[in-house]
Amino acid sequence: MANTIATPTWTARQLLVVASNKARFVGAITKKLSDDFVVEGTKVGATVSLRLPPRFTTTKGQAIQQQAIVDVTVPVTITDQAQIAWGYSSFSATLEIQDIEERCINPAGIQLANTYDADGLSRVYQDVFSVEGTPGTVPNVNSTYLNAAARLTNFAAPSGPRRAVINAIMRATIANANLSLFNPQKDIAELWREGMFSGPALSFDAWYEDVNVFPHTVGPLGGTPLVNGASQTGSSLITDGWTAAAATRLKKGDVFTVASVFAVNPQNYRSTTQLQQFVVTADTASDGSGNATIPIYPPIITSGAYQTVDSSPADNAALTIVGAANTVTPQGLGFHPQAFVMASANLVKPSVGESRNVRMKDIGLSVRYWLASDIMSDQHPSRLDGIYGFKTVRPEFAVRFAS
Repeated sequence: MANTIATPTWTARQLLVVASNKARFVGAITKKLSDDFVVEGTKVGATVSLRLPPRFTTTKGQAIQQQAIVDVTVPVTITDQAQIAWGYSSFSATLEIQDIEERCINPAGIQLANTYDADGLSRVYQDVFSVEGTPGTVPNVNSTYLNAAARLTNFAAPSGPRRAVINAIMRATIANANLSLFNPQKDIAELWREGMFSGPALSFDAWYEDVNVFPHTVGPLGGTPLVNGASQTGSSLITDGWTAAAATRLKKGDVFTVASVFAVNPQNYRSTTQLQQFVVTADTASDGSGNATIPIYPPIITSGAYQTVDSSPADNAALTIVGAANTVTPQGLGFHPQAFVMASANLVKPSVGESRNVRMKDIGLSVRYWLASDIMSDQHPSRLDGIYGFKTVRPEFAVRFAS
């Protein structure tokens, strides 16, 4: 008798339903780009470009002053393939469908979502240059999160929706400091769901607890780093004053400020009165004389539509690293969904067995469920595959919560 329930289509859909309910971070970011990958047979390594809106400056007076339209594109690449496999008999598929759902589908969906979330959170935080809080100390005052939201506003992030993803200790600490604020009243009870511990609070529209919040380890540092040479601009900064030995000083994802270099608002180009924070984009070592060239984001741009700072660093301006050497600090995130993109795609259809790509556009995930059969044992080995990639497309729309 043909099985009409545990089909590849049914199984894949059930898996995605479970995954979507568990994907905290993935559920809160942008997935609209995924439609560009909906081509049967996409493979790891496929790339498309996301075009960002151009930026302009205002001119005054009656005479027209045309500005160049600069297209800025960000490549988004499918980088990973994740799979989970199991098997069951014809008897189980026909008569024990509930058992299959509980024993196989639910655990697989949970694990798939955890993999997506963990990969995303471990990667994108390293692109974010804004940080609030003290590495090594769990935030326990509202001002950490309120100041983080203010940073988003200063960088022209849309006012809503804004999401916050933090770990269990961070959640417990700030919730304990705001027992009434985070206490769900009857009239907002519908806002609560698994993994979401309150509605709007502290300038964020939704808060999520996620065990996959990634711990960053501050670099070994050493010495008293200074800017080496005035009037520097661009995506790297020449420095000296590090401990005089060839060794790694900064890790990718470290953040620092430079004395008297202030951030500017990208709309009015005025100083925000906050020192511009720069994120290190690759591990950086000093040489035997204590010199180091640091790759940074954002680039130092002092004028024009893409201006980032009010001035370039002075020679011998001091660098201040966020966090003490080798401090381990979980990196929560506050962000607008446009800050990050996850791309997912349909895999190639196998030539043997039954398979089905199922896609849930509301969460931007696609999985292929592949069912084969062994005539000798009446077993049906099955595998679930998903391919995906993450990209930080608007890092200014995100802020890290150091803990």
